[in-house]
Amino acid sequence: MLEENIHNLIIRLFSGEATTKEKASVQHWINGSDENREMYADLQEIWLATGDQNEYNTEKAILKFKDEIHQEQKKNFRIGEVLKYAAIAVLLISLPFIYFLGKQQNVSEPTFTTITCALGDKSTVTLPDGSLVYLNSGSELRFNNNFQQEYREVEIEGEAYFKVEKNKEVPFRVEAGAVTVEVLGTEFNLKAYPEENTISTTLVEGSVQISSTSQQAIMKPNQKIVFDKESNKMTLHNLKDVDPETEWKEGRLVFRNESLGDLELKLERWFDVDIEFSDNEVKSRRFTGILERESILEALAYFSISDKVGYNINNNEITFYTKN
Repeated sequence: MLEENIHNLIIRLFSGEATTKEKASVQHWINGSDENREMYADLQEIWLATGDQNEYNTEKAILKFKDEIHQEQKKNFRIGEVLKYAAIAVLLISLPFIYFLGKQQNVSEPTFTTITCALGDKSTVTLPDGSLVYLNSGSELRFNNNFQQEYREVEIEGEAYFKVEKNKEVPFRVEAGAVTVEVLGTEFNLKAYPEENTISTTLVEGSVQISSTSQQAIMKPNQKIVFDKESNKMTLHNLKDVDPETEWKEGRLVFRNESLGDLELKLERWFDVDIEFSDNEVKSRRFTGILERESILEALAYFSISDKVGYNINNNEITFYTKN
């Protein structure tokens, strides 16, 4: 079952009210077990089901919950499943009370839904307009529950692939730190992890407009724009192949002539590990390849094919070193 008070933190996270410390607590709980991850996914699904564009829709959530119970009852119901759905029921019952209490306290304040994708995981979110968002590891998506009024706006920290439903009357806007992406209907990848020095947008099809405080650009398919946070400047790249930018959503980590140093953060998010380098030589070793649903040990075996690269494992920490 849910640990004491964890359901309150999850409600605050979904409603966009959680503090940084509370987000970290939820993330720690999610990483605690596969059961916690499954529970979080179920709660996220129910939260989204309860939300309507203009008002809180508890009836839809209750019907969905009853349907899930009914489906499970057709099977051999295990005690673990009973406890899981009992915990979901507790949260479901508490959602309307907390929502309406907050609404009575301040009617004018907008409410938000926040979706968090844990390290080592991938997630798919369907927005109220039918647009699809694929979230990469360690990413967070946030959107106003009054979605699709004057415009469709979401905020992203991390990496996401967007398949936006066309609606000329209500433009789609993505806020990613210092960069804003505006579209009508298209497919693009946006990478905006707060700990990285750049924000990159790769256009697969359609057209998008990229804006910062000092620049603005229109992108064409197979182009990538990289925004440097320090210089506040954009750089345009024409790509022959967009796969290295987008294949992560299919469960494939693609890299082309990238150093281990370049791959450090990608591997940490992909496998939920910490990576260190004992020397700069091994950090600069370059690799080209595709990792598809491999375990961390299989990935390490690939990199150690090089007679110059070795590694040590200590719990969740991996240290690469240059072989003598």
